[in-house]
Amino acid sequence: MADLFNKLKHGLDKGVTAASVKSKEVIESTKLKSQIRNLQGRKREVLEELGNLVYAMFLQGSFDEARVREKAAAVAGVDDQIKQKEAEVEDIHLKAQEAIGKPRMSGVCACGAELPVGAKFCGKCGRKTEAAPAPPADAAANACPGCGAALNPGTKFCARCGRQV
Repeated sequence: MADLFNKLKHGLDKGVTAASVKSKEVIESTKLKSQIRNLQGRKREVLEELGNLVYAMFLQGSFDEARVREKAAAVAGVDDQIKQKEAEVEDIHLKAQEAIGKPRMSGVCACGAELPVGAKFCGKCGRKTEAAPAPPADAAANACPGCGAALNPGTKFCARCGRQV
């Protein structure tokens, strides 16, 4: 009976941790996405200023390359800020996934399935990949009978050894 309560407690603790991590992820990513929207608005403004500048130069029959380059550099600067914020959103997502025990994904198989870091074989179709070997996995209830690697729900092939499960 104590074992049942321990399992129940462990499951509840895991659920509370997952909810906490996901809510933190949502809050942080929402803030960053708001900043991205503001930067995209700023980019539209700077692009409009650039277009107006070029049009005014066209009407006057003169072209000041230095002023155009200055405005174009401002657009590039805003683009860089947007890319940085987008990378931060992705980093927050990856950290949250790791915190709740989901493996990092390194790519996509030809069949469309995401591949965890270190996978030698696709977990969906069994196709061999070019990934590096994965670090040893902890023993889990849902583990590959061939190599002991942890398996995600719905997996048909082990990502480490390629065995059908």
